Amino acid sequence: MKKVFFLSLITVFSLVFTSCSNDEDAVSNANENEIIGTWNLTALQTKDGKSNTDFDGNSIETTFSSVGKDFDTVVTFSEDPQNVTSEGSYTTILTTTFMGESQSEEIEGDDFFQSDKWRLDGSTLYFVSADGEEIGLTITELTDSKMDLKYDLNDTVEVFGGITTVSATYTMTLSK
Repeated sequence: MKKVFFLSLITVFSLVFTSCSNDEDAVSNANENEIIGTWNLTALQTKDGKSNTDFDGNSIETTFSSVGKDFDTVVTFSEDPQNVTSEGSYTTILTTTFMGESQSEEIEGDDFFQSDKWRLDGSTLYFVSADGEEIGLTITELTDSKMDLKYDLNDTVEVFGGITTVSATYTMTLSK
C-alpha cells in the first residue's frame, strides 16, 4: 500500500510544476516575437528527481526520472492577447525507485499546458493560470525553429500528514 501511495505522489510531482525556475543557463536575447506562433512538443525529460517524505520521524526516500515519447502535441502562443493553448497527446515513461525497487510505468498526457496566458520577463517564460498562479520556465535555447525550456523544482509540501521535499530538473523542447 505504501508503495502505491508513494508512486502516486511522485507521479503527481513529475507531471505538475509548482515552484520557480533557476536562470543560470538562460539565453540573454529572448523576445516575444520569437515565442509567438505554433510549436510542436518534441522532447520532455525529468532528471535527478528526488523525494523525501517524513511521516512521524520516519524518512522515506524515492528517486524518479521520466522521458517523453509519442509526441502529438501542438502548443500555440498568441500575441494579443498573450494566450497559450495546447492540444494533442504524449506519453511519459516514469521510473521510480522506492526501497531499492525500481518500477516504470507509461502515463498518457494531454492538454500539456494547464494555463491560459503567457508572458516573457527576460529569459523566463511564465505561464499564468486562470486563478493567477504563475510558473516560470527558463529559456535555455531559442532559435527560429527550436525553444528549449528548463524548470528546476525544489519544493516542500504537506501531503496526507507527512512533509515531502521534492527536487528535480525538467527540460522540454518545442520545435517549429
